[in-house]
Amino acid sequence: MVKLAFERDDVYEINFSDLDLPEVNVSKRIRAQILTQLYLKREINLIEFSTDYEIPVESIKDYIQLIVQALVVRGSYRKNIFSLATIYKYPRINSSRVTPLRKIILGFLSQSAKVNMSNLSEIAGISKKELIDHLFFLTSRGLFIGSIKHENILVQWIWVPDEKIKLTKDDTFIVGIAMMLRKADIAAISKITEFPKEEIIEKISRLFLLKKLEAKLEFKKKKLGTGSLFINVTRYIIEPKIIPLSNLQGMEKEVVGYLILTKKASPQEIGRFIGKERNEVLRMLATLTARGSFQFVFSGTNYIVPVTIPEFSPTRTIEEMATLSFFSYEALFGLLSTQKKISLRRLSGLMNRTDGEILEGVINLLLEGFVKCSLSGNTLIIEGIRRYSRAQEGTLERWERIVLGMIVSKAYITTKDISLALGIDKHHAKERLYGFYGKGLIKGSIEGNKLVPEEIPIFPPLVQLDDLPIHYQEIYGYIISNPKTSLKSIQKIWEKSAVAATNIIFELVGSGLLNIELRGSTVNVESFQNILPSRELKDLGEVYIRVVNEIEKSRRRKIRLVTIAGQLNLPEIDIFKMTSQLIAHGYYQGSLTQSTFERLTRIILPSKKTHCLKCGHVIESANEPCKNCKELPTKCSICQGLIKHGENVMECPTCSNVAHKEHMLQWLKIKEECPICKTRVTKRTLKTYST
Repeated sequence: MVKLAFERDDVYEINFSDLDLPEVNVSKRIRAQILTQLYLKREINLIEFSTDYEIPVESIKDYIQLIVQALVVRGSYRKNIFSLATIYKYPRINSSRVTPLRKIILGFLSQSAKVNMSNLSEIAGISKKELIDHLFFLTSRGLFIGSIKHENILVQWIWVPDEKIKLTKDDTFIVGIAMMLRKADIAAISKITEFPKEEIIEKISRLFLLKKLEAKLEFKKKKLGTGSLFINVTRYIIEPKIIPLSNLQGMEKEVVGYLILTKKASPQEIGRFIGKERNEVLRMLATLTARGSFQFVFSGTNYIVPVTIPEFSPTRTIEEMATLSFFSYEALFGLLSTQKKISLRRLSGLMNRTDGEILEGVINLLLEGFVKCSLSGNTLIIEGIRRYSRAQEGTLERWERIVLGMIVSKAYITTKDISLALGIDKHHAKERLYGFYGKGLIKGSIEGNKLVPEEIPIFPPLVQLDDLPIHYQEIYGYIISNPKTSLKSIQKIWEKSAVAATNIIFELVGSGLLNIELRGSTVNVESFQNILPSRELKDLGEVYIRVVNEIEKSRRRKIRLVTIAGQLNLPEIDIFKMTSQLIAHGYYQGSLTQSTFERLTRIILPSKKTHCLKCGHVIESANEPCKNCKELPTKCSICQGLIKHGENVMECPTCSNVAHKEHMLQWLKIKEECPICKTRVTKRTLKTYST
């Protein structure tokens, strides 16, 4: 058994040209030939060697005796054959004159511990005798350590060139196609890439030798004597680093999405979609596969299929996605959420877009995780919808609050209603209708241009009254003090158009502050949020204190506003609006008209100071940290209002965020999940307690 001496530190110590040994009657060329044959074949037949090189047998024996004494090798004689037992030293590496052909040989030898000589000679395009000559040269230069046994080359070590490799696009193209073919015939790679077989072999062997590519090789003989080389890539070391699927941009992203959507497509189909030639499509697919961004394989002779279909889930809201594009993703998503299957042509008609734009939009929604679908011919089959919007976090834009209020207030709404309310054309109104539906706030159906809810949703307050404009607060106070309010009176008092007045009411409803029924021009109040005073009178301002003093000193329950106006020397309309503010913020309960205020109770003041829930210290402002513990005051995760001592709250067991009990119960009717962490919760799983 030959010892693997090349693993030792002192392995490269021999230089054939000046081996420090006593002189013998053997030329330097013959000395190198004897050593090389011993290394490569592990034995030497003295008679045959003597005949081939016309050198006396005794001279050969003398030289073998010298290299044994010099601890280069160790072995024994059996008849006329000297066989190696141990190798101690190998030639120093000399990488000059390593031709491309020899690099091909080394590259393919590096992939297996045992290589058939006939197969390798056919791959390299040379005879077996020429292959052996090359192996002798490589061994003598210290570039190859191994042996020849019967018809096989046994590989122990291969030299790796000390050079930096820069992978080319052609390298990645060839490797990618090989990976897509899986067990790839070099001839098949050549046909697809249009590179000659010889060039492919040279590039692959170079990657092998430089440790950039690992593969399993198989050579199959044919009946006529020729053979086919099959390569199964196991590893491709690419630089720069792998670009993950989530970071793909442009056409690469479109191609991946198209194949995930269609599950199977020809290069020609993909080319028509992205406007590229077949070869460019194949290069793109091969590059994606080779660098590990996404794996494709060939199915049959002319179809590409993705190896796996990944599960996507949204990482940003639909609104965020829409703001980064001129395409109305909210509308498309809402439209898809109403369908089980729909043709691209119908989608393009509804969206007023081309088929190509619609297909690109669907792909982006698919890769973002909002829809799970597939494309069969020209028909889109919807398999699943995943909603993720700001609305699910309790945040609505103004137009969304208006539309929500419109739905709550009416039996159904149409695109015409939205068009008039928002001042947009019917096409954009239809986009808003679909976009709103896609947020999942309403359970119902869209019939043409009409949205019909299955049930009237009642929302918890999504904004604080103080966050709304002053005239909204005044209108809110006026409405809750009158079970029936005329829209015309609101228009007249606040000098608003019919549309503006209606929108304000819809926005108050959509914000969760009101629940009304709109009949013609009459607002019927069904319920409203009972807001308690949160500020001391002195914080309201001197003029409010004077108004309150006039109301409180009156012995009458029904007070004429003109009387207060006369006492304070202010316009009657100002007294009306300030009184509506006091009602809105809970200081008074009663009925307010343009000329009178009929109070039900004396003024209601804040019952006690607000305390920090963490340390109990008095809080001076709901928006500033506690001066004692420096923690921000605890707010309701739904209405964002301050949570005070003595109030009933519900707490999420996962993220520990709390909300007012009545607000959380309203929220659970719409969505059984925490508004902050999105964990599924129910009334039973939430912690309920009093602060």
